[in-house]
Amino acid sequence: MIISDFENFESKVMNAIINENANISYFLKQQYSIAKIVSREFTGVGFFTEFEISDKSLKLDKSPNLTLGTISAEIKGLNFGMGFVLFVNDGLIATLEGYTYSEPWYGTVENFRIIKE
Repeated sequence: MIISDFENFESKVMNAIINENANISYFLKQQYSIAKIVSREFTGVGFFTEFEISDKSLKLDKSPNLTLGTISAEIKGLNFGMGFVLFVNDGLIATLEGYTYSEPWYGTVENFRIIKE
């Protein structure tokens, strides 16, 4: 399987978000390792990637809804970079949102650097 520049970028973003949450990272890593991408939409100012986790036994305790992400990225071509939010619904990874700060962006990722805020 050929991994695109965007998929490589998205994977690094996901791993950075997962690793910043030590108390739940084990479960999130397990979920992400088996996650299937259901859809990916580029909005012109960011993206939404929807995931499906088939193994419900990997749910976080008490099935919480969480919003995670205190990382951003510097990306070639963007003056202000991007921010990210990972949504966990009913204890399972659901959606990764990437957004610019009022700049157009169409999914091109040549050079980037992940930053913990």
